Amino acid sequence: MFSHHIGIDLGTANTVIVTVRKGIVLDEPSVVAFHEYKGKKSFLAVGEDAKLMLGKTPESIVASQPLRDGVIADFDHAEAMIKQFFKKAIPRSRYWKPKVVVCVPFGATPVEKRAIQQAIKAAGASSAGLLEEPMAAALGANLPVLKPKGSMVVDIGGGTTEIAVVALGGIVEATSIKIGGNHFDALVIQRTRKKLNLNIGGATAEKIKFEIGTATSPDLVDCKEPLLISGVGSTDGVPKSASTNQHDYAAAVKPLIDNIENAIRSVLERTPPDLASDVYQDGITLTGGGCLLYDLDVELTRRLAIRVVVAENPKYCVAYGAARAVEMGKKFIHAIEYDL
Repeated sequence: MFSHHIGIDLGTANTVIVTVRKGIVLDEPSVVAFHEYKGKKSFLAVGEDAKLMLGKTPESIVASQPLRDGVIADFDHAEAMIKQFFKKAIPRSRYWKPKVVVCVPFGATPVEKRAIQQAIKAAGASSAGLLEEPMAAALGANLPVLKPKGSMVVDIGGGTTEIAVVALGGIVEATSIKIGGNHFDALVIQRTRKKLNLNIGGATAEKIKFEIGTATSPDLVDCKEPLLISGVGSTDGVPKSASTNQHDYAAAVKPLIDNIENAIRSVLERTPPDLASDVYQDGITLTGGGCLLYDLDVELTRRLAIRVVVAENPKYCVAYGAARAVEMGKKFIHAIEYDL
C-alpha cells in the first residue's frame, strides 16, 4: 500500500520525493515549461523533458526554474511544477491527500517558508511540515542526531550549502551560504568566456564538471587530457570549439571551495568545545549532489586537517531525512514546523 506520508527535497536543481515505504518515487530537475499564447500559459512539460528545453526555446515557450538559492522565486511556476510532480509520483485519490514534510534552507525567512508551505498545499497536500535541510541531511546520512554527541554535516545543493553541527535532536550551530552546483557551473562559464573567448551554456558547463571537474587546488592538479568543448565566440559570434583542462576548472571553482572552507571554520569556531571535539574525532560528513565534485572530500580534509567523508547516496540524504523525520513521529516532531 502507498504511504500517505512523503518527504520532499525541493531543491534548486532537482526535486526528490520519497515515501516511507517505497523510497524514492521521483527524482527530476526542478524545471517546468509552458506554452505562451496571447498572454495565456498552458502547461507543456516538467522535469527532465523541460530541462532539455532550457536555453533552446522559441518565443512561444517559456522554460522556468522556479527555485533559486533553495527557496521559491516564482510562486505560480513552482506551484504548477509541484502539482505535476505529485501527479507523476503519487496515485490520485478522492479520499485522501498526502501529508508532506519538505526541507527548507537553514535561516530561510518566514515569508520564504510560508511560500513553500502554500505551494505544497496548493499542489494537493493536506499538510506541509518544514524541516531544516541540515537536520534532514544529517538524518538521511544516518548520523546520531538524537545522541548527546556532536555531528557535523555539510550539505551542498544546487543553490545553497548548509553547514551545521547537530546534537540531541537539534541544530547547535549552523549557517547557510549561497554556494551550490549552479554557482560552480556559472564560474566555469565565466572563466571560459574570459580565457577562451567562448560562450558556453549550462549543459556544456555540466559536461566539463562531470568529465574533468575537480576540487583540488590548482597548484596540485595533475592535469588530465584536455577536453574539447563547443560554443559561440564571444567576440565574433561564430560557433567554434576550444580546449579546456582540469587546471582551468580547478582555478575557476577555487573561490567557492575557499568560501565553503571558511564557512565550515566559522561554524566550528562558534561550536561548544565538547561538541567540536566530537567533530574532530568523528569527522565531517558531506551530503548533496554538489559534494560529488571529484576530490572535494580529499581537498577539504587537506585544508581543515579533519577527516571529511562523503555520505552514502549523498544526493538523496535530504529527501531520505525528511521521510525518516515523518517515520520517527513524536521523537522528532519538535524539529518540524507546521502552520506558520
